Amino acid sequence: MPGPVHVRGSTAASGPRRTTPDATDEPAGGAALDRDRLLRVLRAVAEGPGLERLLPAVVELLTDAVPSDACVVCLRDHDRLTVRAASVAFAEAVDRLSFGIDEGACGRVVREGEPLVLPDAAAREDDAGAVPGLPEDHYGSTAVVPLRGRTGVVIGVVVLHARATGAFDPDAVDLAGRVATLLAGPIENARLYGGELRRVEALGRLAALVRRIAGVPGRGELLGAACDGTLELLAADRVRLHMVDLVDGATRVVAQAGTAEGAARPQDPPVDAPERGALAVRVAAGEAGEGVLSVEREAPFEPHERGMLETVAGQVAIALGTLGLVERLTEEHLVRDLFEAIADGRGAQVASRARSARIDPEGPHVVVVFEPLRPGTAWPAAERLESRLRHAAPGVLCDPGPERLRALVPVPLHEGGASAGLRALDAELDALAREEGAVAGRSTAQERLAADPEALEQAAAAARIARALAPGGGARAWDDLGAYRYLVGGRVEPDTRHARAVDALWRYDERRGSELVRTLERYLADRSVVPTARALSIHANTLRQRLERIEHLTDLVIADEDLVSLELAIKLHRLQAPARRDAA
Repeated sequence: MPGPVHVRGSTAASGPRRTTPDATDEPAGGAALDRDRLLRVLRAVAEGPGLERLLPAVVELLTDAVPSDACVVCLRDHDRLTVRAASVAFAEAVDRLSFGIDEGACGRVVREGEPLVLPDAAAREDDAGAVPGLPEDHYGSTAVVPLRGRTGVVIGVVVLHARATGAFDPDAVDLAGRVATLLAGPIENARLYGGELRRVEALGRLAALVRRIAGVPGRGELLGAACDGTLELLAADRVRLHMVDLVDGATRVVAQAGTAEGAARPQDPPVDAPERGALAVRVAAGEAGEGVLSVEREAPFEPHERGMLETVAGQVAIALGTLGLVERLTEEHLVRDLFEAIADGRGAQVASRARSARIDPEGPHVVVVFEPLRPGTAWPAAERLESRLRHAAPGVLCDPGPERLRALVPVPLHEGGASAGLRALDAELDALAREEGAVAGRSTAQERLAADPEALEQAAAAARIARALAPGGGARAWDDLGAYRYLVGGRVEPDTRHARAVDALWRYDERRGSELVRTLERYLADRSVVPTARALSIHANTLRQRLERIEHLTDLVIADEDLVSLELAIKLHRLQAPARRDAA
């Protein structure tokens, strides 16, 4: 029931106010909710349950029941009021004009919950107007009455305008309050009914969007469909899909839909504040990626709208995972065909397979082979190594196998040129191999993809040599292997005398912890005492003593030996060391 009436200005009409109103009483001034008007109230309620029929009936009834020249009904939506029905004079404002509850006399009534009379234009101007944005200048007096829901919360206001000054006495306002009280329940019911209808319609649109997301064939189409559909589903101003970049870990917008203003600042961070018109939910697609789906609009979001957005995000995650799996299986098939075409020398198929696998056959590339440290054993880190390699080398094509991982890697662009790019790639490969308990070999850089198995052979041979040179794991490039490149085929054998001498020195070093083999190998490379001593950080006399010890332990006379043959004997012995360790 209406409470105390607040009157602004000095020209307000005065008179006794009814504290215990009854629908059948006859208040002073002749205004009453008589039987005829009560029937009209019931007929107005019967116009429901939709607001589009109920509210115009409310406007007509109030204008007649409380003698006035115009009526406006504003309904509350969170912290804003929107004109939802009005007399002909204000018809253009319906569903178009909205304002905050901190504005005008309507906002004051919502905040204070009590009727308010503005007896003249001066009083109305003190409140910056009854309904901000409406042309009210030619009305002399105004009354604003709250609409209360079942819980007592103000759900809207009724505004009555009269041309005469001081037209609304307490009894007229009391009557308006009685009618508003009777109509507030049906209005609240109609709003709930309308809200449920909108939810049902939204669920239908959500189901259609889910089917659309599930049916798109490609990642780009999926992301675009998700953003466009969410924009329409939630009547949003902007929708963005933020995904974590698996290379550098940064979060970037990969798809968006909305206004031009929103597109001008796509990298704004997502915000989750439903009361301010912003929602953000997680997109968890596992190996296919992690991200956030965010939406923005002027109106606040309802709790059920978060649930709808979470449903969309979940469907996007499922679709991304499915597409990722299909793409990976397709890629693995294409990449295996590509490697087989290269190995078999089928030049006509290499270029077409490369383009199908989304690699430029005219661009520079290298082949990389990873193998476990111990051949023939389980390799639990293989899948993780492949994932890390994909992140470290964008555009890489991987061909996983039970005992090795082959990869075709584009030569990375680098401001220091191709050589600097290869050095950076070698450092990355070496770190991956060491950290994942593997060895890796890299071929020389090829200017373009060709049906030549040499690069595959180089990478496999370099991986074999890496196992000998880096027992703890690591990578080696074919370019940097020196004389080892001549030994990997296994067809070169040192002469028996040199092989026997190197084996004796190797065993001596293992027993004594000395470095005679390393000393001899360095001396054979430098062919001079001073550079060798400097490289080994020892005195020249110490070097001479070591060389004498080598000659004493073997039948070698270093000055008279075939130094190239001796050096090859050392390198071949080192290359075969892993096989001897495994046999032992």
